[in-house]
Amino acid sequence: MFIRRALTALLLATSTSAPSPARDRAAHTVAAPRDTVWFWFAACGGPTMTLEVRLDNTPVYTTSFPVCHADRSSALSQGQQGQAGFSFEPHRLLVWTGYRDETDTTRAHQVIDGDLWQAGADPGALLLGVSFAAANRIVMNTIHIVRPGASDTTRIAPGLVVLSYPERTRR
Repeated sequence: MFIRRALTALLLATSTSAPSPARDRAAHTVAAPRDTVWFWFAACGGPTMTLEVRLDNTPVYTTSFPVCHADRSSALSQGQQGQAGFSFEPHRLLVWTGYRDETDTTRAHQVIDGDLWQAGADPGALLLGVSFAAANRIVMNTIHIVRPGASDTTRIAPGLVVLSYPERTRR
């Protein structure tokens, strides 16, 4: 939970850029009452998605969750509060680039904590915040886009990916 709060604050602090009249107008626009967006961990009869974190094509974390296409202001938006956490110990070192100015490395068998949460809701997708931390330092913080009914992949580090896809029917 600490990591999630710190990352949210960091994302907000680093997402500023040069002023834009169009963006400034958009920031002051209130969502339309019929603004229908996707939420995770909200049940309304929508599809179920599977999310996997894989290292060298081996799953280190797998979960399935219902998604719901509902009005942004509806009671179903409580799914936005869901989060998932997991840990794994990679069999090899991992090299992390793109989050900090300098490259970061974690050792083989060092415990890495992963955290997932809904970072945004859009009409065609939901945005999952994805962070990884080791030894009380954040080594990666990014977004994975989940398009309900479709497959998506986000490369986190060499050999480490996040995948989402429609839940397969089990027989």
